[in-house]
Amino acid sequence: MIENLVTDLLTTLNLPEYPAAAPILEVLCVLLLQNAGLKSKDTSVRAMAIDLLGTIAARLKHDALLNRKDKFWISEELLSVDDTDRSYPKGACSICFDGKEEKVLYRCQGCQRFFHSDCMGVREQEGPNRSWYCQFCMCKKQLLVLQSYCESQYKDDEKLKRGRSESSKSSDPITKVEIVQQMLLNHLQDAASADDAHLFVRWCYLCLWYKDGPKSQQNFNYYVSRLRSKAIVRDSGTVSSLFLRDSVKKIALALGQNNSFSRGFDKILYLLLVSLRENSPVIRAKALRAVSIIVEVDPEVLGDKRVQVAVEGRFCDSAISVREAALELVGRHIASHPDVSLKYFEKVAERIKDTGVSVRKRAIKIIRDMCNADPNFSGFTNACIEIISRVSDDESSIQDLVCKTFYEFWFEEPSGMQTQYPGDGSSIPLEVAKKTEQIVETLRQLPNHQFLVTVIKRNLVLDFFPQSAKAAGINPVSLAAVRRRCEVMCKCLLERILQTEETSNVEAEVPTLPYVLALHAFCVVDPSLCMPASDPSQFVITLQPYLKSQVDNRVGAQLLESIIFVIDAVVPLMRKLPPSVGDELKQDLKHMIVRHSFLTVVHACIKCLCSVSRKAGNTGDVVEYLIQLFFKLLDSRATDNKQQVGRSLFCLGLLIRYGNSLFGGSSSKNIDVASSISLFKKYLEMDDFSIKVRSLQALGFALIARPEYMLEKDIGKILEAALAASSNVRLKMQMLQNLLEYLLDAESQMETDKASDDQVQYTVEGGHSVPVAAGAGDTNICGGIVQLYWDNILGRCLDFNEEVRQSALKIVEVVLRQGLVHPITCVPCLIALETDPLDVNQKLAHHLLMNMNEKYPAFFESRLGDGLQLSFIFMRSISGNAHENPNEKSQSKLPGNLKGKSDAGSLTQARLGVSRIYKLIRGNRVARNKFMSSIVRKFDTPIWNDSVIPFLMYCTETLALLPFSSPDEPLYLIYTINRVIQVRAGALEANLKTLSSNLLQTDAQMMTSNNGIVQPDYSQAVYNHMATLDLNGTFQEPPVVQPPFFHMTSIDLNGTIQQNFSYQSISHYPPAIETTMHKMAPSEPRALSKDEIQKIQADVLAATALQLLMKLKRHLKIVYSLNDQRCQAFSPTEPIKPGDVLTRQNVPFDISETQTTLPSTYQELVQRYQEYKNALREDAIDYSTFTANIKRKRPTPRKGGKAVRTNGGGDEDDDYDEEWTGGSGVRRMSNSGRKSYNIRSSSRQR
Repeated sequence: MIENLVTDLLTTLNLPEYPAAAPILEVLCVLLLQNAGLKSKDTSVRAMAIDLLGTIAARLKHDALLNRKDKFWISEELLSVDDTDRSYPKGACSICFDGKEEKVLYRCQGCQRFFHSDCMGVREQEGPNRSWYCQFCMCKKQLLVLQSYCESQYKDDEKLKRGRSESSKSSDPITKVEIVQQMLLNHLQDAASADDAHLFVRWCYLCLWYKDGPKSQQNFNYYVSRLRSKAIVRDSGTVSSLFLRDSVKKIALALGQNNSFSRGFDKILYLLLVSLRENSPVIRAKALRAVSIIVEVDPEVLGDKRVQVAVEGRFCDSAISVREAALELVGRHIASHPDVSLKYFEKVAERIKDTGVSVRKRAIKIIRDMCNADPNFSGFTNACIEIISRVSDDESSIQDLVCKTFYEFWFEEPSGMQTQYPGDGSSIPLEVAKKTEQIVETLRQLPNHQFLVTVIKRNLVLDFFPQSAKAAGINPVSLAAVRRRCEVMCKCLLERILQTEETSNVEAEVPTLPYVLALHAFCVVDPSLCMPASDPSQFVITLQPYLKSQVDNRVGAQLLESIIFVIDAVVPLMRKLPPSVGDELKQDLKHMIVRHSFLTVVHACIKCLCSVSRKAGNTGDVVEYLIQLFFKLLDSRATDNKQQVGRSLFCLGLLIRYGNSLFGGSSSKNIDVASSISLFKKYLEMDDFSIKVRSLQALGFALIARPEYMLEKDIGKILEAALAASSNVRLKMQMLQNLLEYLLDAESQMETDKASDDQVQYTVEGGHSVPVAAGAGDTNICGGIVQLYWDNILGRCLDFNEEVRQSALKIVEVVLRQGLVHPITCVPCLIALETDPLDVNQKLAHHLLMNMNEKYPAFFESRLGDGLQLSFIFMRSISGNAHENPNEKSQSKLPGNLKGKSDAGSLTQARLGVSRIYKLIRGNRVARNKFMSSIVRKFDTPIWNDSVIPFLMYCTETLALLPFSSPDEPLYLIYTINRVIQVRAGALEANLKTLSSNLLQTDAQMMTSNNGIVQPDYSQAVYNHMATLDLNGTFQEPPVVQPPFFHMTSIDLNGTIQQNFSYQSISHYPPAIETTMHKMAPSEPRALSKDEIQKIQADVLAATALQLLMKLKRHLKIVYSLNDQRCQAFSPTEPIKPGDVLTRQNVPFDISETQTTLPSTYQELVQRYQEYKNALREDAIDYSTFTANIKRKRPTPRKGGKAVRTNGGGDEDDDYDEEWTGGSGVRRMSNSGRKSYNIRSSSRQR
């Protein structure tokens, strides 16, 4: 109803016949801004108030904007200053300034201005009149007459005359507002109806003006006279009645902007902005929607500083939907208002790194629209940097959006645009030159060119279009256009390199570097882009003189490295290299190899030299000369300079690696790789550590060329020693880097062979063709080498040093990509790395697991349990040895080396990692059930060691914190826990009681009895019940040894086991064993022997494991509001109910009081036994007992003559074993496998 009222009031607002709409809305807004609205404690009331206020404020802004944009002459008069000296054009309309004679001009006798009738908004008269006055002057005359009339009335009234004339209204000038008000009154008076409705309308207007007007209390008679102006002033309606309906509405709208209701817009807007900071996300979303309604009316509101601060604050809202809505609010108007876009650009750019995928997408689209709307956008370079940073985003859709954005920025051919060329004779179009400069400016502020390489690579194949476009096929014309555009950009970069070099001085190499780096990026993607069809050797010949540069600093080295890379990439693609160019290149490269101080440049030079030598067609005389030079220098040990020795080792290894293919001819008899490898071995034995690392690197280079040496025992020992856990971090890093480079080199060779149709394929069982990375002609050597050292590599994946783990994980990624090992072997390691503190390792491990789960779900699921155990070992190894020397600790520790307590930070890390794994399989019911069952099975038969209890605690906490999304998940976990308790609980309780009694008997025999009676031997009464499953799926529990009472077991029609007992022979047995334990316990605690501890450790461990499961089950019931009946009714074979909603409470889970060591005394053993008994008793009680704020009705006693525990005997039940039947008590089983224990009241006379 209130919404309908507001709608009606807004419909009549600012209409001349409804003056009361504004004050009513004003009163309503006052109420909505106070306790009845925004300050109400009811969230729904506040939400409704925000909706209404947003609608009202939007209407106020709409009317204000309409009045400002509509150039109605009366509105202009109101806004203008009262000035009689204003000049108007003669012979032309003073409103439209048109002096043409097609329209009749009327001249006002008062202000002497000319008007068109349609410009004034009145009906056209028959002809001009000498005594004609415009509406403005006519109303002014009326008001002057009324003032005179009131003044004469004051003079006639002697009682009111005294002290009144000086302050009379007649002495005040007539304002423009009063004149426009009188126009409205005249119209309403002329349009009077029979029922005097307009009389009350005019009276309402006058009352409102009287209230707001200055000095209004002294002018009551003046306002009354304005009501009767037609009777007082003659011919008052001759002109006013000519107003059109639209003109009167504009007059009412203009007057409405001056009332107090319209001036309250700022107050409403301010309080709506305050509501954006409410704690409730519902209120924040409502307030944001209300502000967006106002912005829709007038986007310039976004430029208000208060609005900007409030909206930018919602960019960082905790709710993703609110952040996205705030961006949507800005994004809708950012393109049409460029001045507003600059204000919001910085904050919008920050949202590109938002955790919400939809928020990141919206931020990228907004910045893209900013750049497309304004070709000269000042923040274009910063926008490109922010967008390109998400090209490696985890979400593939965002990667596609980024690449498509840069396709629109740089690589898309402009439509309908003529090609323009510069006037300096260049063949590069101006538009392409501008885009190329944008690429260079962007690259100038990036740390490296990797992002740009990715963008160029994907744009050359246009693989970022939607799936529908991909299914239809990418247009070959578009592909050719992008490729042609990239070729022109490379040519433009080459021209800019030459131009920049000519204009810069000798010392400054920085201006050239960005262009060379951009050319390097294009060449990385496709070297053929730098091979114009007209002159394929153009880039090599143009860049070759730069190799003679004598600059030896970091910037110069980076420049040389990129230039050499371009030459090295282009030369192999050339059909023939000119001999003069080849010889000059070899000499320049040779000099740099010998003299340059930066090893990165030396590396590039050696690689390029070998490529040039192969293309030149000779046997590599320069390479052979350099190998002999460095070999002799190292073999003779002619220098003691460690830096020179390290450099020589580096160069010799690289020359063997890249020059290996040049040594096949007869002229290379002087090159012996085996001798060089032996030389590297000698330097590996040196004491200097830097020489040792450098020789290991050189050995790795040589082994890339001759991988068969890695299969030899002596080389194998070197590799295993370097990859050992106790090895130095630098040696491990270098060895891993060697293996990674070998695998990448083999992979690139595979791609080369595949491109040339020379790849060898072997058919394996199943008919699949497997590509093999071949090395030195042996097609199986790559896989054999990896498998030989696979365990060492997996061990380094869990190394203490995070950089070592990262390097090893990269090797795992390449190995899995090439299919060199069975994927199942690395699943536990990858699961453990999900808990890695280093974010990069987490993401890569998760990515590999995702791929494996898609391809090999069976492998993935079968190793989840092992992965969880390995993650525990890895996590405890990291946290336990954080302050120790990692070189002295093995990173593949056995569980026995771990500490007892779990670390809080490690638990948080593990929870996030295991949660990510669980989310991978959560969609598959069978897979997630296997995952939970595999963890619960570890509680069934644990084997004792020092860390088994901390590991079980880790598993318990992990299960408690899994991100369940449907009730089926926690119910299945409770079902699985109940199955374990069903089988193990009773037998374990009997065993613990028997063990306690045996130890008690041993102590009793060692004591001297006061009455000479020795305690009987109860060791034969072992309650060892092993539940078995028959063919019908029913649990049967035959006792191994006959207990002191007899079971009468029967099965009802529902499959429930009924156990009846005969108590007639109980009186022949001695008193309760537990009572005797307490009576005959020694006064001093006796420590248990090692043999006794060996006997009890299995049962104590099993009891601890079951207690953890029972605590977990109780926690799940409380957190997810699951009662016993629901758990009992659950069946894993039943289909999931689609409408079942899971509710979760925030309840902490604490198991820190769990004992992690074995009992050392008899008293501790009894205490553990009592704790286990209490846990069993608590497990039988409904979960509401453990909920502090919820009280439920106690369940009625079950039938069958077995009474539940009474309140009166609750305090004494713990001391008597007859009241807790344990494994032989009454056990009711449902189809879900859940068990319920009943406790019989004691009837023994005290």
